[in-house]
Amino acid sequence: MLLNQLVEINEKGSIASSVNFGMLDDLEKNLPLCESFIFNYDSTKPELSTVGILDAVRRSYHSPNQPNIHLMIQQYGKGKSHFAIAVANFFKKPFHSQEVQGILSQLEKATSGKSQAVSGNLKLFKEKQRHQHLVICLSGDQGGDIRKQFLQQLVKNLEEAGIQDSLAQHICSEPLRYLESLNPENRVKAEKYLESIGNPDGDLNSLIRLLRENSSGVISTVKKLAFQITGFTPDFTADINIQAILEDLIKNHCIGENAHFQGILILFDELNQYLKAWAADDIGAGGTALQNITNICENYKGKIALLSFTQIHPAQGVGISANVIPEYQKIATRLAPKDGTTYNPASSLELVIENLLLVKNASTWQTFRSQWHNTLRREAETAFERRIKIYKNKGWSFEEFSTHLSEGCFPLHPLTAYLLCNLDFTQDRTAIQFIKGDVKNFIATQPVENAGKVNYIYPIVFSRYLS
Repeated sequence: MLLNQLVEINEKGSIASSVNFGMLDDLEKNLPLCESFIFNYDSTKPELSTVGILDAVRRSYHSPNQPNIHLMIQQYGKGKSHFAIAVANFFKKPFHSQEVQGILSQLEKATSGKSQAVSGNLKLFKEKQRHQHLVICLSGDQGGDIRKQFLQQLVKNLEEAGIQDSLAQHICSEPLRYLESLNPENRVKAEKYLESIGNPDGDLNSLIRLLRENSSGVISTVKKLAFQITGFTPDFTADINIQAILEDLIKNHCIGENAHFQGILILFDELNQYLKAWAADDIGAGGTALQNITNICENYKGKIALLSFTQIHPAQGVGISANVIPEYQKIATRLAPKDGTTYNPASSLELVIENLLLVKNASTWQTFRSQWHNTLRREAETAFERRIKIYKNKGWSFEEFSTHLSEGCFPLHPLTAYLLCNLDFTQDRTAIQFIKGDVKNFIATQPVENAGKVNYIYPIVFSRYLS
């Protein structure tokens, strides 16, 4: 029997670098990101896995008794932003979309042989939904007033959904009043300026008409026009009340027979960068914006959730001036409340490789495992007890090592899996290339047994690849 009858490669599984929320609008990038994210799962410690986090966010809408403020802590380059893209698509897109089907496929691969219940619950959740969620994606590395970013993202999503009567879309009233109040002299100046830039949104009367129709996209033109007339740029969005906007959306668009959305999900990437900006200039960063969001989360459990992504726990206050620490801690406490959920998911390459090498047929695998159990365990035990000390130092038990680096990475020998995951010159993409290249070829051409022994890929094969 060839190895390819026993195991197979997760062909679409990958690790994407330099991911950001802007890719959600790029069809050529968004779908592959959904189809490729490699989830991990441990049924005994679901809070340490990306499957567990996604399921916890799902449960936020299941009952008002469930936590709905979530915080994911993970270092740079470990896949937080890629995961955020997957979460956004999972809640925003319909069940039959390619994006959701790609995500569900990777969820099934991650939970296969462990627990199908959690992936089944996530699948059923999407399948039975009457409406999709309104997903608002914020990034703390964009700088400036977060309220403006919030409003920009929200209005865009509402327009896509065909909604025109929300409080958020009434922000056009202030620039509308400004244009309608122009005296004859300034109207002439306005018309001349619009002509000079080619009337991208039409003449002055066209701008007024568009604002009356809540077309917020023309506000930037109005601000430029105002600068030409007065010499300064008015801030038409300075008084954005996020709490009132969210409450309006929940009451009028997430509840009742005529609801447009199942609920609201706010994803906040690069939270740490935003908090540093807020600590340096809270007004410039958006004032009480985060407090407004967490207030609504508290008042409308079951209808809204917040999932933030950061490299360090907000409570640590790294890089925050001592004189603002008391106020800073208040907001940090809101983002990681006692009744919320904070996650430090495993991000090791071991779990990535485990979900790149998949059992092809459960019954065939069980037959193989029964026959070679002693050999698999002996090789794992020798590697764990005599050859490798790093996993003991990390606090891994032998059973964890055996699960993830022996059986989970077969046909890699445990020492090969260790080298692939831990050598300094091995980058994530190199490991994936090795799996999808040399390991794939090995599986396709080699038998399960060789001269009466388990046909492992030994470290010597890996060393040739690196050379």
